[in-house]
Amino acid sequence: MEKNKKNHEFVRGDSFCFKIKLLDADKQPIIADKISELFVTFRKYTNDDSPIIFQKNLEDVTIDEYGYCHVAFNPEDTQDLPYGEYYFDMEVTLNSGYRKSRLYEIELTKETTIHRTEGENTWGI
Repeated sequence: MEKNKKNHEFVRGDSFCFKIKLLDADKQPIIADKISELFVTFRKYTNDDSPIIFQKNLEDVTIDEYGYCHVAFNPEDTQDLPYGEYYFDMEVTLNSGYRKSRLYEIELTKETTIHRTEGENTWGI
């Protein structure tokens, strides 16, 4: 499994969408018609013993005609998780049987905007 050197960071409980370019063994874009399975698995740690926090599949992502896979994390995916580092991997299996996985590191951070109803601090005009 390849590890992506880019770390992703977003606010816990916010919506977050990223895109990943899918390429086959010949470095050609992979379009949805060529994919038999796709899984995005989110865990606290990279080992297999770490419980799956959530998982998305081919029906949960959008793949455009250029081979970009758009994956959205919804607020409910992360809103109850502790802040900190997490990992997700994307595993793609083509109709031909070719399979590739890539590991990504992600950090859930605190929000800086607090709604008036969320805390003790109040402000007015």
